[in-house]
Amino acid sequence: MADADLLWRWANDRETRANSFTSSPIPYEEHVSWLAQRLGSDTTRIWIFSDGDAPVGQVRIDISGAIAEIGITVAPEHRGRGYGKTMLEQAMRRLSAERRDRVRPRASVLAHNEASLRLFRACGFEEVSTVRRDSGEQVIVLELARVLS
Repeated sequence: MADADLLWRWANDRETRANSFTSSPIPYEEHVSWLAQRLGSDTTRIWIFSDGDAPVGQVRIDISGAIAEIGITVAPEHRGRGYGKTMLEQAMRRLSAERRDRVRPRASVLAHNEASLRLFRACGFEEVSTVRRDSGEQVIVLELARVLS
């Protein structure tokens, strides 16, 4: 919970909101309640990555059955420097080491979010389906090509 403010600022960044399934700003109280629930869950992992003393982003994994849904945010001031790829690769290694049962990492990315699509593909994720949200937005579903065991 000590990182609640940091995570809230990243979540409410203009570009982050534009590439999220819900584009409206997140009220602070709602974020704190959500974060407390996620941190108390055995099925969620949130890792904050740093370069030296500077936090550069976070990867969140929500596990449901055999699926590990991935969310990633690179801090606005650190985008475009390769941190996303390093963070995602490290998170996949941690997930593999932690989960002895089989889980399949998955990401659902809005089709217009080209940076995230490039990132996941560069880390070995492949498109498995395309869906349309009620809003009409197209979502690309990607999964890591190999199953973690």
